[in-house]
Amino acid sequence: MPLYDYKCNNKKCRNLVERYNRNMVTSNEDVFVKTVCPKCSKGNFERVIALPHAIVRSNGSWATAIRKDQVDFSSITIDEGIKRMSASKGA
Repeated sequence: MPLYDYKCNNKKCRNLVERYNRNMVTSNEDVFVKTVCPKCSKGNFERVIALPHAIVRSNGSWATAIRKDQVDFSSITIDEGIKRMSASKGA
């Protein structure tokens, strides 16, 4: 199931939410887009581009993780991930 990130468009709120969707859909087809934010009740949700939920290991292998509670993504920086991906390609 695809995991999408949404952000409230109210500049004072900016509530960030993750949601699963049964199907891959465009932003125009996504029923959660334009839903009223429950935190501020003033803004609507917009779908945002997020980093892929994947783990790059030191030996070059990788795995996807659907839920953030399964993997601590804060334990690896973006730069470390890029270096590991580059190393696995032989660069």
